[in-house]
Amino acid sequence: MDLQSEGRSGVAESWTVGRGVQVTVRRTRPHDGGALRALVDGLSRESRYFRFLTGGRVVDEIVQRLAAPGPGGVALVVEAPDEEGVSAIVASAEYVVSGQVGEFAVVVADGWQGRGLGRRLIARLCELARAAGLRGLRGDVLSENRRMLAILRGFGFASRRNPEDSYLHEVTLALGQPAPSTQRLPAGWFSTR
Repeated sequence: MDLQSEGRSGVAESWTVGRGVQVTVRRTRPHDGGALRALVDGLSRESRYFRFLTGGRVVDEIVQRLAAPGPGGVALVVEAPDEEGVSAIVASAEYVVSGQVGEFAVVVADGWQGRGLGRRLIARLCELARAAGLRGLRGDVLSENRRMLAILRGFGFASRRNPEDSYLHEVTLALGQPAPSTQRLPAGWFSTR
């Protein structure tokens, strides 16, 4: 799928972040494996721990699943130019489907955190999950990852400590259909005649 057809399907989107840098969110492609490995390997120990629950090397099978989330799942990446102007993947988000719920995860390269990429990816995952007819999204977030918990609360996710692991919070969001547009009624609509 090229960027033009992705744009027509509503998945690809480009915007400008600080200092005029253009970034693009798009669905993953089969050849993204190497770039996703570079993203994961370039994460700080803390970022790897927050996303993958390990500060060490992330196994190849997990990195491969970032690009191929399975039947009904969605995987997105954000591309941005590196120091030499070559496009590189700087963020990844995906959900896998279990029943009527998507289990999601997001990771943003350390140098790109705090620029709204995670928020943009979460919003896009919510849109795509809702369009796919899923009833909700859920995820596990380390209790230490206060920034992500705050971002998710801003999207309306409920959060509770995981009863099986006190180091994790389970976050959930019910995905009702979008509210119908609210049209204004003519003045005097409710007045008696």
